[in-house]
Amino acid sequence: MVEEIKPRVSVPARPGWLSNLLPVVFIIWGFVGVYLLQLAIDSTGKERMREKVVAELMYFPSGKFVREASIEYQQVAADFVWLRGIQYYGYHLMTDRKYEWLGHVFGILTTLDPKFIGAYHFGALTLAWDAHKPNEAVRLLVRGMEANPTNWQLPFYAGFINYMLLKDYEAAGIFFDIASKLPGAWLVVSRWAAVSVAKAGRSEAAREMWLDIYRSTENKALRKLVIRQLSLLKFNDALKGLQQAVDRFHEDKGRFPRNLQELVRTGYVGKIPEEPFGGRFFLEGGKVRSSTPPSRRG
Repeated sequence: MVEEIKPRVSVPARPGWLSNLLPVVFIIWGFVGVYLLQLAIDSTGKERMREKVVAELMYFPSGKFVREASIEYQQVAADFVWLRGIQYYGYHLMTDRKYEWLGHVFGILTTLDPKFIGAYHFGALTLAWDAHKPNEAVRLLVRGMEANPTNWQLPFYAGFINYMLLKDYEAAGIFFDIASKLPGAWLVVSRWAAVSVAKAGRSEAAREMWLDIYRSTENKALRKLVIRQLSLLKFNDALKGLQQAVDRFHEDKGRFPRNLQELVRTGYVGKIPEEPFGGRFFLEGGKVRSSTPPSRRG
């Protein structure tokens, strides 16, 4: 199977053909090597192999290097990086959910193909919500804005990440305002620019934004993210409400309730809300907690 990757032309079509092809061959072999290492991890599950992959990725070439080395074959190289990025993301999504090199991979990809809008979208969303690197996600989107100044979705996502994760409402408003003035922008985006200032940090505004996105897109992956984030908002509201009830109980009676059910019996809450991620709420040392680990919430 490896043999199929090798060039099979015995006589160059023109002088210099082989020398021009060598850079992309080296690049492809580099990606294939990393891929084979990943397969070794999948089959053995040994920690030393994972460490070997990390060591290999430390030498993964920069986007500038790959771009210059594959000047005539940038689309081929971009395709390989895109496949590598998807495979890397999928592997860690199903295992440890650690995405240390995700930003590096998408940095290379968007350097090779600055017009690849889907790479900015996928890279930014996964960096922000899965890798928990919102600042890196915004930087990726800003680079995309520079290369694609008429695309409204790039500043829109930058505004959204600033609003939801970075809590920088001024920056969110600026990005939303930029997006609202570009061709094809959703009508709600101009309203969000005002919401960023008027309702800064309120969960009702965040819920409205997520619902607007759900109603405005047919993208299944994005809709799945919306559902996760709506569940997280519901979770946080329930947790906050229960904790407030516990604190009122403590202030009135001078002790913490024995359990959450005591809040219901004494009328501090009507019922214990459902935990949206399938776990349960419980009381521990005066603090309301959930049996769902943080890594599984959203």
